[in-house]
Amino acid sequence: MKNIAKKNNVTWFNGYVSRKNRENLHGHKGAVIWFTGLSASGKSTIAHLVEKELHRQGCSTYAFDGDNP
Repeated sequence: MKNIAKKNNVTWFNGYVSRKNRENLHGHKGAVIWFTGLSASGKSTIAHLVEKELHRQGCSTYAFDGDNP
């Protein structure tokens, strides 16, 4: 990945908090769930229901919704 970044004039920076540090803090591995589809097809509704269920199960969650700036 670093070689690709250099070709695009991007400098890779390893943050001060590692993925492992975050996983230990939250007690679970991180993941991204990305919903795509047509406008008004229910993506946000499903995303927020999934977020609610994951939160109920004790996962740290956050839903990014492009309709809510």
